[in-house]
Formats: sequence, C-alpha cells, structure tokens
Amino acid sequence: MQTSIANTLDLKEQIQCDACSKRILSERHILAWILKECTDEFAKYSIEEIAKDSLSEIKVSTEPVDQDIECQNDLSGQQVELLNSEDNSVKEGSITYDIRLTAKIPKTDNSIFLIINIEAQKSDRLKYPLLKRAVYYGSRLISAQKNKVFSNTHYEKIRKVYSIWITMNTSAEKSNTITRYSITEHNVEGVIKERPQNYDLMTIVILRLGDEGLTDSSILRMLDVIFTSNKKPQERKTILEESYSIPMTQTLSKEINDMCNFSEGFYERGISQGISQGISQEQIVTINKLLKKNFKLEQIKDIYEELTDEEFNELYKKALALNERN
Repeated sequence: MQTSIANTLDLKEQIQCDACSKRILSERHILAWILKECTDEFAKYSIEEIAKDSLSEIKVSTEPVDQDIECQNDLSGQQVELLNSEDNSVKEGSITYDIRLTAKIPKTDNSIFLIINIEAQKSDRLKYPLLKRAVYYGSRLISAQKNKVFSNTHYEKIRKVYSIWITMNTSAEKSNTITRYSITEHNVEGVIKERPQNYDLMTIVILRLGDEGLTDSSILRMLDVIFTSNKKPQERKTILEESYSIPMTQTLSKEINDMCNFSEGFYERGISQGISQGISQEQIVTINKLLKKNFKLEQIKDIYEELTDEEFNELYKKALALNERN
C-alpha cells in the first residue's frame, strides 16, 4: 500500500496542480459565475456585468499581510482593493486563503470581501468539521478589516464577507450540494427589527462537487466539468464556452490542459488513496522538501490532516531534524 504523498504523485506536480486550480478559479468569468450563484448581492446581475464592472485585481495566495500593524489610512472609501491572500497576524496566527478579493456591486458604491478556497477532501471524515474552519476563515476576514477598512471604534464601516469552499471527493449522499450559513435575527421575547446590514456580516457557502450529469445547478455543473469530469480537455473547453459563455483565452486553455494532465483533475484525488496512518521515511522527506520551499506549518498540516496531532508532530520533528542535517 502506498503510504505517502510522495508515492502518490510527484511533489512538483502537487504544487503545480494546486496553483493551476487557483488560477482557473481566479479567471474573471469563472469568478463572476461564483459571485452570481453564491451571493445575494450579485444574483440579479449578468455574468458580463460582474466580470466587467465588479472585479479588479484578484490575489491568489502569495504575499503576507500583518494585520497587527496599524494602518494610518482608513481605506473604506475605495471601491475595489487589492487584498493579500495571506492573513498573517502575530496574535492570531497565520492562515493562507486560496483566493482573496474585493468585489464591487454593479451600479452601487458598495463592495464585499470574499475568500474562495479549494478544499479537496480526502474523505468525509476529517479531524475537524470543515464548517468550523470556514467560520474561522470568515471571522479572520472580518477582524482583518480593523485599521485597514475602519479605525478606532468605527464598527459601522465593517463590510460583509463571504467564505466560499469548493470540495471534492465527498460521499455520494453529499455530492452535488450547495449549503449556505449566515447570521439571522431571531426574536425570543418581544419584537425588535434591526437593520440586516448590521448583523448580516458573514455568509459561508460550501459547494460539494460530484457528477455534472446529476445536478441541475449551473455553478455545480460548471465546476464539475472543470475539476471532477473525466472529459478530454477540448470537450471541457467547448462546454465552458458554449454553455457558460466563458471566453477561452490562451491562458485559460493552457490551465484546462494542465488540469486534465494532473491525475485527471486534482492531485488530492490521488492523495486520497495514498495517506495511511503512521509515519514513513517518504513522508519525512516530503515535508523536508516543503520546508525548503518555504511552506508554512499550517499549509503542511492541511496536506497531512488525516494524521493525528501526535503523528504529525513526530513527523514534523523528524523532518526538521533532517533539514538541519542537510
């Protein structure tokens, strides 16, 4: 039995596939589809309106930002902002978002923050509920607005955030589903009507992919074609162009080709068959390589999330020792 990521796919291919997936999702028209289908604010606008007028610079997991350093300027007046994909707080720890952006609602001066993450689940039995992780990421996106979007006690300027998760390899009963979680008002005694914009500040959306032929949802079918389909590259491109009006640029065409070459869609589909309990020399070597490529601890933990804390800590300690010897 294969016992490590290194035995499943080459490390370089893992990294390339992850980057390829993020670049595909960050394509303007694909992001427009996600915004239209997953958010209330953009539901009534066309894909072209959103792609043309709502999206400016889009950040895909690269530069760090320290939210503990106070910013002198209140940025709340800007319509579209370039956000760093890593939220690196000394007090709260470092997390990396796959895609992080601000989207301006067409024909208004309002904008919302979004993070979009690909979570290629190895099974439905994670060590932690994915929903709790999504809540944490959304909460960090709110807290990161302090001293960037608002200063001092100007909490009225807090902007709404979305934490959108795209998962694969889910069980049959969960696949091809979209689930939303949000803050709502519930009067227990008496009736008070607060303005929704004062509490509707975070929405979590989890899209679980499956087979594009088994769902009526446009966004699920589109993402299924990109990430979980067994179709050939040209067939995928034709569907994206003809059914979803996504311009097939030279760049996107190349990304689709690459996606199809990475173990037919996404490297975690292979990883799901490769990780077993216990520690192997291959795992130690793999983590050693990740450390040399400046992967952070939390990123490595995400790759090995099926290991117990004790197993991962032992594995990480041995990889550090190997790194020191080299």
